[in-house]
Amino acid sequence: MFSHHWGEGEPSFHDIEGHPIYGMPTNQGVRKLQTFCTVACERDYLWAWSDTCCIDKDSSAEVQEVIGSVFAWYRRSALTIVYLADVFDTGTLESSEWFRRAWTLQELLAPRSVLFYTGNWSLYKNLTSWNHKADVAVLEELERATGIESRFLTDFSPGMDDARSKLQWASSRRTSRPEDIAYSLFGIFNIHLPVLYGESAENALGRLLAEIISQSGDISLLDWVGEASPFHSCFPAHIISYQPLPLPPPQPDAEEHTLKVIQQPAPSSTALQTLYRSLAELPLPRFLSRRLILPCIAHDVTAIQLKTADPHAPSYTYEMQALGLRPLEITLLSELENVTTLPGVLQIIRPWDRKLLGSPTGATRHI
Repeated sequence: MFSHHWGEGEPSFHDIEGHPIYGMPTNQGVRKLQTFCTVACERDYLWAWSDTCCIDKDSSAEVQEVIGSVFAWYRRSALTIVYLADVFDTGTLESSEWFRRAWTLQELLAPRSVLFYTGNWSLYKNLTSWNHKADVAVLEELERATGIESRFLTDFSPGMDDARSKLQWASSRRTSRPEDIAYSLFGIFNIHLPVLYGESAENALGRLLAEIISQSGDISLLDWVGEASPFHSCFPAHIISYQPLPLPPPQPDAEEHTLKVIQQPAPSSTALQTLYRSLAELPLPRFLSRRLILPCIAHDVTAIQLKTADPHAPSYTYEMQALGLRPLEITLLSELENVTTLPGVLQIIRPWDRKLLGSPTGATRHI
């Protein structure tokens, strides 16, 4: 299969229908297609596929099918040939426009085997290995160019896991048609939604984000900075809102700002069991008629360390890091057991349902 940045004169499905490609009038796009087929043939492949001319873009049904299936096609391909037209002998991967286009993200993640070719159709850095994804030096370059860890580059599984990271990977990429920024992610999230060319980019992205939350309950998607979407104010208008923010420069004399939570007197075991059951029975966050139903916000604890302990008080202060929160300190009346095994097990819960706090009135809060 072929992956490339589209340029001038790309041949369409109807351009090549019924014509041998080597007999067609040549221009930049046709020459690129001809060379791709030659390279595939030299590697003993009898069939080659290019998105420019193997899709009838005049058929909306075929376009819908392709967008829903193309990730799986690249995943099952014996080899994906990536053509970097703007990289030459002394160039680097990250200098290529290919890494700034949205559709090429899934064309990088899906294939098991990839070979990069430069502008003069020579193998990148003359690396003759059967798979550039298996080359350590190339993987390091790919990490720098994409911000994606090598473990995802070599063994990526489509789906809802770590949804916000996937949006961050796409946040600096562009498309010719604004709504394609969302459609290009359908395969990465393994989502099947209607393709509605002509809708706004905000609507397309909003539909995607709503579906991710409805299927996974992952509310990390609500962590963004930028302009709110007209689709729903909880969502960003543009995917660039998921770009990582630059860290502020360290201030040598600045005090560390942390949130400190003091535990109230320990509730009875019956109260704890009741709270646990209430949390366990909560429905996942979901969208219903353009309304976000969010019973509570759960933050996974990723790191925890005992800072100070006074058994006589009693008082035990822990430093914690949790997804979506700044570092915080929590002071408890009793010591936590097996602290080193707790990250990944503990969660910090912020209830939005007043019933979880014991209030006699109120219901699930809707945004």
